[in-house]
Amino acid sequence: MWCVGLPQIERGGVELGVREASAAPAAEHRVAVLPLHVKGEMPDTDRDELTKALLSGLERGKFEVVGPDEVTAADASASGCTDAGCAKQIATATSAQYVVRSTVTIQDRDYTIVVELLDGATGEPVAQTEDGCEICGVADVSGMFSTGAATLGTKIEALATGPGIFSLTSEPAGALVTLDGEIIGATPLERPTVAGKHVLRVSAEGFIAIEREVTFVEGVSEELNIKLEPLPSKLPSRPWGWVSLGFGVAALGGGVFLTWLHDQPYKVGENCTGADVITIDGMEQCKFLHDTKWAGAGVLVAGAALTTLGVVILVNSAQKTKKDKGKKTARLRRPRFGVGPGSVMIQGRF
Repeated sequence: MWCVGLPQIERGGVELGVREASAAPAAEHRVAVLPLHVKGEMPDTDRDELTKALLSGLERGKFEVVGPDEVTAADASASGCTDAGCAKQIATATSAQYVVRSTVTIQDRDYTIVVELLDGATGEPVAQTEDGCEICGVADVSGMFSTGAATLGTKIEALATGPGIFSLTSEPAGALVTLDGEIIGATPLERPTVAGKHVLRVSAEGFIAIEREVTFVEGVSEELNIKLEPLPSKLPSRPWGWVSLGFGVAALGGGVFLTWLHDQPYKVGENCTGADVITIDGMEQCKFLHDTKWAGAGVLVAGAALTTLGVVILVNSAQKTKKDKGKKTARLRRPRFGVGPGSVMIQGRF
């Protein structure tokens, strides 16, 4: 009740205290910002403006930000840090969990900016934003820096909260899984995933691949089960199977005959007369022999291929028929209920 009599300035002070408390960063979350790396010509005033925009974007998050000046004071090599080793060193020197490295490339009045978030424990990139503009000024680039830094800040908060747990099973099992174009394993699998939207793709040989956009929430376990549909059969119908099998068996018979006929003499009196007839062991024979070895081999190969194709078509048709019958039986087993004038009907197999 006593606060009713407080003057206006005291009430304003109370409101300020609430804002500060709500924006106070968690002490265990600390981000070190490296000095801005510039490729090209840029005045110091523009560099300072872009650095302020970068810090402004990061400071929207609920974590402590260590500015470039403090980082350089803690480690003099910060201004030239380009590899994972120095990022780990700077993270240790500043007691930071993450390191932010930003680069701006200038060519004439074209700007390209890259802001990277590095893991302080490994020095490896965790997230990255990239943007650019053509024929623009420092004010435009400043806005891009602020937006990119704010985006990274959201990812830092998600990582600090704890990644979502992603669990995936598939039918069939053993399907290849990619997340944002990167192979992450085969089903079934379970792994932590950074919150946000991702593109998930599940594929298996002989099945239609599935690709979809999924959204993960920090600290939330997501369980997904994906059933892959087999690729449609491209084999002909059952009648073609019998046709192929018939031609195949006939070709096999013809190939066997041609193979047997090889090196056999022509019959006398048909294609062999006069001087072409010779006597061997008192019997007249033609001196010419059939040369059918290679023709027989070719016909045998063709016959084997046609026979195999026919068998495959017939087996596939039989399996498809059995599957269709199973589906039909399952539908028949579902009871049907009907109500008519003065009657109640239940139809189905039980």
